[in-house]
Amino acid sequence: MGEGAETPPLHVWAYRLGCLFVLLLCFPSLPELPGGTSLALLLMLACLPIWYQAARLRQAPLLDPLAARASAVILGCLMFLILWSIISVFDAAVPFRAARHLASQMAGIALFLLVLGTVTSRRLPVYLDIACFGLALTSALSFVGYSHPLLREMIFRGSDRSSGFFKNPNQYGMVISALLPVLMALILTTRQRRRTRILCWALLLLGLVACGSKTNLMLSSATTLGVLLVFSMIAYKGAKRIWMALASVLGCVTLVGAVAGLLMTFNPRALRLMLTFLSQDKELASLESRDLLWKNSIDEFLADPVLGQGAGQEITIFGYNDFVPHSHNVLLDYLRTLGAPGFVAMLALLGAALLLCGHTLLRAFRARGARLEHRMLCVGLAIGAMAYVAANMSSDSIGPSTSPFFWLVLFLTAAARRLMGSGEPSWRGAPAPA
Repeated sequence: MGEGAETPPLHVWAYRLGCLFVLLLCFPSLPELPGGTSLALLLMLACLPIWYQAARLRQAPLLDPLAARASAVILGCLMFLILWSIISVFDAAVPFRAARHLASQMAGIALFLLVLGTVTSRRLPVYLDIACFGLALTSALSFVGYSHPLLREMIFRGSDRSSGFFKNPNQYGMVISALLPVLMALILTTRQRRRTRILCWALLLLGLVACGSKTNLMLSSATTLGVLLVFSMIAYKGAKRIWMALASVLGCVTLVGAVAGLLMTFNPRALRLMLTFLSQDKELASLESRDLLWKNSIDEFLADPVLGQGAGQEITIFGYNDFVPHSHNVLLDYLRTLGAPGFVAMLALLGAALLLCGHTLLRAFRARGARLEHRMLCVGLAIGAMAYVAANMSSDSIGPSTSPFFWLVLFLTAAARRLMGSGEPSWRGAPAPA
């Protein structure tokens, strides 16, 4: 059944609820609900049966063989992690903190069902546009917040760094850095909604400046350059390819200079931290604290190598009389909280995800018969997912507020691979009616 045919009512509702869910993901702390629960999480739990039914009724194949195998490994790891998280908290200090891990893992399953049950070639970029629009709106509000007391209190929370509507600036920067490569790829190759996307891209850059996250500022610079270089390699040939590559490097250098100027104006402390980070004769306090966190995480693991400290449990920084919600490294966090079994499962999950993204990039280079916009869409999605994984090696540890963006980009990468192969016509097919 083609996209122009009548769509089953369940499929329509699943898609509309999916759009609302993606939009709500951009505002996890609006409104403030008890226990840190977000509206997006409540909607996700309510929609799970609908998305499952939509995925079950789908007739046309969505995933190619490699994407299907990688997704099977990822889902298997998620199911094991859910079970192990529940087991691990039986003797934990605060069992209810397991909700942090469980929400992140359930989001992976929910986003897979959403993608499998609703995505078509036309709807795929719609999900991305909604996510980019929501974050762009947050970025605009961040800059209004510099002069508006109420917004400043909501978004900056007494700091000079914007958190958006997330818990902290690093989370806000992380989701922006995961979506910027995708948005850049869409702008370069798709005329539809280009002006709106350029505006969103500019606002996301401003949001990145407002959050002042060193890691994500550097990651976004690298991924932007990567997308531009891949575009010059795929879209051009001969001498023009070389000139476009040089222009990409020059453009990125100019962009970095512009971002540095904005940082000097709106967030000078973040610029000073970055300059200190690049200096060899100084050591940042943030790096020292992470080193302490990572050492303590290993000590906690050694205390119980099988079950760990318990899913979602806070880590004590000895000598500081303080608690930190996670280890600021996703692998160490799962090693600490879920022991060796949880560590191996997360390692396998991330390995499958990176293998899928790496193969997608390689396939985009080789798929010369595919349309340019489809190849670049796959490139942007794969780079975005890889950027999120890289950011989690020193930050959020795949938390419940940011992980849905990773699952969305990752499973859309798996789905978009069909656009580069012979399976595209059948991939356009909608789910079968109930």
